[in-house]
Amino acid sequence: MSDSQGSPGNFNFGIRRLVLVDSAGFCYVEIPVDNHGLILGPGNLGKSSLLNSLRLFLLPENTFKNSRKKFAFRNASAGSFYTNEESYQHYFPSQFSFLIMEAENPAGVHCQILYRDSASQLSYGRAFVPVGYDQLRPLFWDGDDEDGIGQAVPELSFSRLSEALKKRSKETRLVNDPAKLKQMLYSSELMNADAVRYSVLPLGESDERRVQSLRTLILLLFEMKADDQAMSNAVASIIEADKKFADDAFDFNIDDFLNRHDQLKQQQTQLNRIEKERSRFEKLEKDYQAYQTLLRSQHDFAAFRDGVSNALQDIGLKRKAAAEAFNEQNETLRHVLQALKKLEQDASGLKGEIRSADRRIKQAEQNQKDGDLLVSQYGEMTLQEIEDIQKEELESRKGHLAALKSAAQAEIRLEQIQKKKQELERKLESLQERESKQHWQLQNQLDEGAAAPLRAVDPRLVMASPGRDLDADSKAAIEAFARLFVPNDKGFDWFDTEYQAQPARQTDFAEQRRHMEGELHGLEKERAELADTANQEHDRPRLIERTEKEIRAIEKDLETLQRYPATATTLRDATEEKQAAEEQLAKLEEQARLEQEKQDAVQQKAAKARAEKERIEERERELAGLSRSVGTVEHRFPHLKTVEAEKPLDIEQVSVAAFDDLQTQLDDLEERRRSILDHLRQFVYLGIHEDTEGELQKDSPASSVIRETFKSLSDLFAGMAERWNVLEQQVGIHNETVASYRQALKSNHEHIARFEAQLNRELDGVRINDLVEIRVDIHTDPKFRNLVEEANNIDPYGNQLQSDAFYDRLRVFVADFFVEGGSKRLTMDKVITGISYRTRKENAANLDKKGQSTSTTALINLELVYRLLKRVLYPGVQLSFPMVLDELASVDISQMPSLLERLRKQGFNLFSAATHSASAEVIYLIGRHLEVGQMRTAKPYSPQRTLVFWGGAEGFTNGEAMSHWADQAQASLMEPVDE
Repeated sequence: MSDSQGSPGNFNFGIRRLVLVDSAGFCYVEIPVDNHGLILGPGNLGKSSLLNSLRLFLLPENTFKNSRKKFAFRNASAGSFYTNEESYQHYFPSQFSFLIMEAENPAGVHCQILYRDSASQLSYGRAFVPVGYDQLRPLFWDGDDEDGIGQAVPELSFSRLSEALKKRSKETRLVNDPAKLKQMLYSSELMNADAVRYSVLPLGESDERRVQSLRTLILLLFEMKADDQAMSNAVASIIEADKKFADDAFDFNIDDFLNRHDQLKQQQTQLNRIEKERSRFEKLEKDYQAYQTLLRSQHDFAAFRDGVSNALQDIGLKRKAAAEAFNEQNETLRHVLQALKKLEQDASGLKGEIRSADRRIKQAEQNQKDGDLLVSQYGEMTLQEIEDIQKEELESRKGHLAALKSAAQAEIRLEQIQKKKQELERKLESLQERESKQHWQLQNQLDEGAAAPLRAVDPRLVMASPGRDLDADSKAAIEAFARLFVPNDKGFDWFDTEYQAQPARQTDFAEQRRHMEGELHGLEKERAELADTANQEHDRPRLIERTEKEIRAIEKDLETLQRYPATATTLRDATEEKQAAEEQLAKLEEQARLEQEKQDAVQQKAAKARAEKERIEERERELAGLSRSVGTVEHRFPHLKTVEAEKPLDIEQVSVAAFDDLQTQLDDLEERRRSILDHLRQFVYLGIHEDTEGELQKDSPASSVIRETFKSLSDLFAGMAERWNVLEQQVGIHNETVASYRQALKSNHEHIARFEAQLNRELDGVRINDLVEIRVDIHTDPKFRNLVEEANNIDPYGNQLQSDAFYDRLRVFVADFFVEGGSKRLTMDKVITGISYRTRKENAANLDKKGQSTSTTALINLELVYRLLKRVLYPGVQLSFPMVLDELASVDISQMPSLLERLRKQGFNLFSAATHSASAEVIYLIGRHLEVGQMRTAKPYSPQRTLVFWGGAEGFTNGEAMSHWADQAQASLMEPVDE
């Protein structure tokens, strides 16, 4: 703080505006606090509550628990303090309750928003946003209604508000932690905009003592009529904070002084107790040596643990190799099985081919049998001749069938029969002629070598007869032609055409004659049937059916005749194919036999690989179980995790039996360990050894703790003679300490006096009302003063401890001075019991101890608070801070201008609450007033709270531009209301 407002080099911190939403009896109230102001309204309206709410913003709290100590909200009419619940429900009666403070500092303008927090009972939260309130007003109040009063924002909630704040600035902070709030509210890093962004009261030091000092000063600012005890507490806290880093800081603990004598006596008792337990230590020492021998099992365990780890790695590699070998054999077996399957498939195909060849052989044999039977019926006739006869007969039967079915066809058929008969008769005559010439047939005149090729081409070639002997040229020509055929094993090749050899045979003329005669007989029979059928219609269906059967039989014979020439070839080919398939099948079966042998060998290898793989996997499972067992042991004995092995156990030596032996040793070690711990804990119990960290009380203390404790006890018993010598020296030192304590008491007593003198020097020239001189007296507790006097009366330089009678008197003093069960540390709030003022009026010769009026006392307190506040705040800081003075009406009106000017220079903006009976002169001197009880809204947040005030203060401009004041358009809407 500075006495010169706005001077260069100052850092300005100020509170500009206070807004309450659905709080303290108001629906919405917005008041500027950056200048002097007077709040006018009916009595019991809650005017003081508006300004008292600033305490919630300035103190780093988040709950109303213990609110009397934190905020000291006073019920003036009842003369008592409000309860936690009353205070909380007053300021946060609903979910729509919000309190907003607009402030400024070197980093700019920001708003601090308090809201009802449902996290716990009586709690509230804070939001900080680096924008002015004008940007936030639409979130809390809708001022655009018809009458200009405004109305509640229906969707107001903390969740919507927090979202809106974060959208307005990424620097928005939601903070509830008191430590963080303290850091933000009291930051003095003035060159760091981020650190000081939300600072309101920058402290020189932010330790708890200075925060407590600031708390007492803030409460004084809001209640300047406070009693003498409140002011004395503030002075005590300032002195306590000032002494924190001083060389003569008042940090004297009377209990330490009192207990030192007892400690020295206890040391002697302790040494005697230690000597008494020497036999126990000797037993412990013997047991410890045996324990040290057993400690080797821990390293063996570590070696086993590392051996298990190495074995797991090794077995993992072996398992991988075994799996690869097993997979390789399986893959080989798969290929062998595939090959066997392929051979089986090929064999199955060959068997199918053999079956197919058998079917073809059987069919060919049947066809040959049917053909032989048919050909035998025609004697020596060629196949072509037989076919021609069959076709001719087929045509004849078809014609006969047509004639049976049609009279016109019957006439045609009869004509055909007649012609056929005539033709057959001519053939008979020709046959007789040929029979007479058969002696000259070519096969009878040619050698077999020339006749055979011609017979293969067509037997009729050699059965032809020239009717005479061949002349030499003709015979030579025929033989030359025959030589063009090349014999082969089946017949003859005519260039690229093959002819099958035909057997030599003679023409059976008698058979041919009988055949022709049979045909003639058949034609005659057919003619007779056709002639008779015309007269016997009832026989026609039977004849048609018989003829159709005859046609089908002839067609069948033709089919047999067509297949007959190829039957021999088909039979031969099928037989050869069958033989080839059987030979190939035999080869495949041999291959299958070899593959089967290979399969058996591979299966044996695969089985061996599987067995090796399973053996390795079983070993791996065994090692995994040992690894888990190792983990179980380490869980039982956590200290084993830190034990390191010199060398891992060989993989081959890792076994369940080895682990069982090792576990037995560890159990024996643990049993011995617990026995030793019982001894060590007994030494702790007897107070011979201090286990400050509680290590020995753990379930499994580390070996190092046991070792160090044993060493400590060994050193203790070895150094007993030296300790007796030290005790004698400490007795002498204690006597010297008495002198230093006496000096500390004296120094701090003098410091209080110096602080009092400094305050009085600062009050030189201060005039308040009709007082021209003011002096402060700081009062200390008589018991403290008596303690200082007693300390000065003792002789601390003797060779013996002070008598027990002296310490008994000192204990009586402590019992009277301190509350039982409380702290025994002497602090300033216990030493300083009060303050009082001595004053002198103009023309008076001496200072007067007579009490002043309440308002004068409050003004003196204000001046003192200003001096104390300078000691707490960061140097060079200029405040613009509201100060509440309820006793304004009792202030001498003539002193008002100088009071207001003093407050302005000190950085305070006077605020007071008054009814409409306040004098016009007071209102004029203050300059601004706020009529907070004139407007009500028809659309409040809660029907219990409808009062509204916003738009700025009214007042006298003193020549200032009208823009300096808020819009007064609402004045016409204001009407007095009863509250």
